[in-house]
Order: sequence, then structure tokens, then C-alpha cells
Amino acid sequence: MNPTFPVDLSATDISAYQADGFVCTEGIFSATELAAMRDAVDAEVARRTVDDGRSVAEKRIYEQSFVQCMRLWETSQAVRPFTCHAGLAGAAAQLMGVDSVLLWQDQALYKEAGGRETTPHQDQPFWPIGRVPLISAWIPLDDVTPENGAMAYMPGSHKLGALTVVDITHSTEPYDIRNDPALADVSARWVSAKAGSVIWHNGFTVHQAAANRTASPRRVFTVVYIAAGFLRAREWPVFPLDRAGVAVGEEMRGEGMPMLWPPSNTLPEPPAELGVATGPQYTQRR
Repeated sequence: MNPTFPVDLSATDISAYQADGFVCTEGIFSATELAAMRDAVDAEVARRTVDDGRSVAEKRIYEQSFVQCMRLWETSQAVRPFTCHAGLAGAAAQLMGVDSVLLWQDQALYKEAGGRETTPHQDQPFWPIGRVPLISAWIPLDDVTPENGAMAYMPGSHKLGALTVVDITHSTEPYDIRNDPALADVSARWVSAKAGSVIWHNGFTVHQAAANRTASPRRVFTVVYIAAGFLRAREWPVFPLDRAGVAVGEEMRGEGMPMLWPPSNTLPEPPAELGVATGPQYTQRR
């Protein structure tokens, strides 16, 4: 039997998520927790980027979309309670309709003033994990609107499964997924949200973020979860599974992928091997 959920989601929220592939929820974080989370994530992003003095214009196209710092929980004790927050993980379990939830990754996505739009894409096809239930909690640390980098989602697109992979790094010309024939009758829906709310989206939901046309950064912290008990589907590289030595056909698990629901009485210990400080974590630190 599962423990009691710290935050009980409404049937309306769960139905909206199932139908649309995304939903915005409130009430998971208190004002005190939001302030502490903002301070903790800010401090870790600042620590990881202290030596990068480039302007937005000097950065590669992908970096112009956001400052990306992954797996903050592994290097910041202050961030760890928020990545492993039982209320958040319990909500993820309710939305996915599963009993056990593993952490896939956390990350900070800070869209700088003048930062470009985030190219429309699906998350799940980036990773060799097949159709395992996967959900992202997108937590704005500032109020977000289409003016400063809010997200837009294509309702129902998660039901299509994997479409053509979009190269959001722009190392090649990215596929224009908005014009995929399967999405011909679907219009993107923009979601403005207050700081501390949580916008959830399915791993196959097509989404994008607006450019930041304001003078202030748009700060977001995300936590991504997968259902426990599923097998690695393909062999192309992915940091958390390769670090744990998980081969194709083996159950996805590892010290960098702790079980967050049902929750433990203690916070997980971080792995000894860490990824690079910024950007997509394909490799370990040197």
C-alpha cells in the first residue's frame, strides 16, 4: 500500500493531464519552500557558471536558449530536498498512474535577458528508454508569461508517441516538429504561471518556450521522473544509465536514479561520478 500523498491532486487535474499531456498545479510548495528553493538553485547555478562571462550573443545557438545546469542535487545539499521533495514525487506518481517513481534528472534552465526561444521538441525521444512513463515538473522561480519565456504545449501530442527527433542543440538543422503532419490540426497553448506553481508535461508532449524579451532572467527548476521497473530500450549513450552500467534489456536503476516515491526517511546520497557542470551531461567531469 502506498503512503498517503502529501499533496492530493484533483481528479480534474489528473484528467486534464491525461487528455492534454500537460497541466499546471498549485499548492505543492509553501512560500517558505519557494524562497529556499530559489536561493539554493540560484547559488548552485552561480557556482557552476562563475567563470563564464560571455554575453548571450557570444554563445552557441543552443546556449542562447538557456543556461543549463543538470543534476544539481548531486552537487548541492541545499537543492537536494527540493529534487527529492515527497509532495512533488507523489504528484508525479498520481499523474503517471504508477506506484513507484525514480528520479531521472533535475536541472536549472535560466533563460537570460535577450535569450532566444527554445526550439519546439519532445523530451523522451532524446533518451534510449522507450515508452516508459516519464513526466517533467517545470517549476518557475519567477512569474512566467509569453513575454519572458513561458512554455507552450501542443495538446494531445503525447498520444502520438515519438515523432522525428529535434536537434535542439542546433548542431544540425532541427526538424520543424510544429509542421509535422501528425500535428496539422493542433495549435500550441501558452501557459502563464506564477512562481512556485508546477507545470507538468508528458515525455512525448511537444513543447517550446518563448524568447525572453525582458531585462530580467527567467529562472526555472525542473525535476524529471520515470516509472520504476522498466528496461533500457536502446544502446545509444545517456549519462545516468551509462554511469550505472545499465545495458540494453536491463532494468533502469542506479545511485543517480534514486526512488523518490514511495519516499524514504532519508535523502539519497549522490553518486561519486559527476557530470559536466553546464549543458547536456553526456560525459563525466574531467
